[in-house]
Amino acid sequence: MNSSSKNLEPWESDRELDSAQVRIMAEAFLPNLPQYEIRYVGSGWCNDVYNLNSEWILRFPRRKDVLSNLRKEAGLSSLLIPFMKETGVSIPNYSIISPPKDCAFPYSFGAYPMIPGISGGTHIRPETDWSKFARTLGNFLTTLHSIPSTNIHDLGVRERRPLECLQWLDQKAHITKFINSLQDENLSRNVQWFESKPPEPYSGRLRFTHADLSPEHILINPDDGAITGIIDWEDATIGDPVSDFVTLPFWIGWGNTQRVLDHYRLKTDKGFQERLEYASRILSLAWLYDESRRSDDLSLQKWYISNVFKKIF
Repeated sequence: MNSSSKNLEPWESDRELDSAQVRIMAEAFLPNLPQYEIRYVGSGWCNDVYNLNSEWILRFPRRKDVLSNLRKEAGLSSLLIPFMKETGVSIPNYSIISPPKDCAFPYSFGAYPMIPGISGGTHIRPETDWSKFARTLGNFLTTLHSIPSTNIHDLGVRERRPLECLQWLDQKAHITKFINSLQDENLSRNVQWFESKPPEPYSGRLRFTHADLSPEHILINPDDGAITGIIDWEDATIGDPVSDFVTLPFWIGWGNTQRVLDHYRLKTDKGFQERLEYASRILSLAWLYDESRRSDDLSLQKWYISNVFKKIF
């Protein structure tokens, strides 16, 4: 696929990549390994992801315009790892790798030692010690949001006061039309939430945030549900701390979200709860619409909606 031949959707690629190219780049990156077992993990909006020998994660940019994310994530990993070590939650120790010329891949790619765990964004629901889970995540977010912004701007991290998910309001008509077309009474009732008045914007101190703490970016132990790592820091920003809580209500429910907040040691502002409720519900509806453009399986997104529209606390 060539970017000059068509208008690309935001998640599409402007280059080719196959397993032979990945192997060439893996061998150049780590020569003389006894074996090279390469497994395709999946693709996001910005990267195609591969697993090397169950030891390394290789991330290949899908388009030229996301190359700046490589530098951002590599710089952030060097900054964040010392801060986050005491939380017990790993983050990628990121390196930027230049591909050999004979593989015909046009961009540098990212690599980091694999963090154990499975994505939280699946139907797999291990038995979880929610007290431990909440304590770990609450402590992690407290530490993250306490990191001073000094030098962070130099890493490509920008300030963003409005919540990112509120941009979906621009597509309110499309989302509403799609959800109503599903002819599901509960979903049609839920989508009326779009008519609610948005809360007042955050006016407090901006915090360093992951800003895309979706379930698939949280790694968990498949045996006990404990958090092992948090990945994909390319959207990190300095903004409203609510942004790192918005996915929790539809992923782990309102009750467990409150448990996390109970272990969050920074003071929240008066409008925190209102923004959290509004943003989480809007995002759950937007994700259903967004996933419908790429997949026919919407069961997980429908489950998220049912979670977040339950009674709060």
